[in-house]
Amino acid sequence: MNLELQIAKRYLFSKKSTNAINIISLVSGVAMFFGTMALILVLSVFNGLEGLIKSLYAVFYADVAVLPAQGKSFEITTALQQKVKNISYIDAATYVLEENALLEYNDRQHICTIKGVDSNYFKVVQHFDQHIIDGKKIIQKDSIPYAILGVGVALKLGMNAAASFEPLSIYMPKKTSSSFASMENAFNKSYITTSGAFAVSDEFDSKYTIVPISFFQSLTENENRASKIEIRLKNPAQTDKAIQTFKKELGNAFTIKSRYEQNEVLYKILKSEKWITFAILIFIMIIAAFNIIGALSMLVLEKKKDVATLTALGLQKNSILKIFLLEGILMSCIGAFLGMLFACILCIIQDKIGIIPMPGSSFLVNYYPVKMQLTDFLAVSSVVVFISLIAAYLPAKKAAASVEKEYLSYLS
Repeated sequence: MNLELQIAKRYLFSKKSTNAINIISLVSGVAMFFGTMALILVLSVFNGLEGLIKSLYAVFYADVAVLPAQGKSFEITTALQQKVKNISYIDAATYVLEENALLEYNDRQHICTIKGVDSNYFKVVQHFDQHIIDGKKIIQKDSIPYAILGVGVALKLGMNAAASFEPLSIYMPKKTSSSFASMENAFNKSYITTSGAFAVSDEFDSKYTIVPISFFQSLTENENRASKIEIRLKNPAQTDKAIQTFKKELGNAFTIKSRYEQNEVLYKILKSEKWITFAILIFIMIIAAFNIIGALSMLVLEKKKDVATLTALGLQKNSILKIFLLEGILMSCIGAFLGMLFACILCIIQDKIGIIPMPGSSFLVNYYPVKMQLTDFLAVSSVVVFISLIAAYLPAKKAAASVEKEYLSYLS
């Protein structure tokens, strides 16, 4: 293989008699350069966006969620609390009650999801402080309940969540009401002071309001009940083992979901978008690889005398085939290597300095996030080598097959 590789390198870098071969070879390398660079950059951006979205979703979705197998809520019994407390995988657990409610402030109204949480909630969601953009992270102080609003909810109600002059009104339908003729008869109403506003993403900011669970239990007539248990694990890498333990300890009355299962559709969309884009760019590279076929075909014609001489010296057909296969692989791999190198440099600059800004003004990051992964580089390298082999095989096979018929005639 060393001899074939040396000859292939000499053919690639030596000056050709026909300038068109040099141009086509250069175009082939440049096509692979830009194709490979685009693949690495796109995959790195998707990795960065995926990491960003997962980090944002971690604010509202715990490592593990325990939900009732039937119905919307369950009773928080002493026995249940003790079972949860005894599971060794748990670092922190919070009982949550979620329901849709009508909010009213002055003359404005908005329907959102109220999330009633206990004092352990901010131990489960440890980085919530980073998303408070107005006011403070307070849901209860001196037995007085407070509400933390999503910034989108606050905007729709036209209020300053950190310094509202009037309390926020919350309406919930009465369980025992049989008439909806008036708000007084059909709804429970309560007032609460707002302490601040959070900003995560539009999906959450316009949907959620956080209040103490005891306050919300009373308003919804769900005394001592919750709709789920949110859990932070000591080691998220042991999620599967932890879920099996939860199922064993809590029984069939509950459904256990990992963070992935709570957002299964989202994660599948992220993965599918990434690999669909990857496939599209591969098709573009395949089209660009036709330049390799053209360059090698012309090179085969030019090197007839050289190959005839090598054949006369004892070089076999398989060696002729290997020479031109290696020629095609070298042509692609040099461009691909430089493309990966430039992509790596651009990703580092984007990550450290930021050169391409994120469009819009509502994002928590100013520039597109990027994250390079070794698996992406390996996948792209494999694709480049495979495409090169396919593109180079036809000209190389033609060169090997014509040795006896055509090349030896040059020696006569």
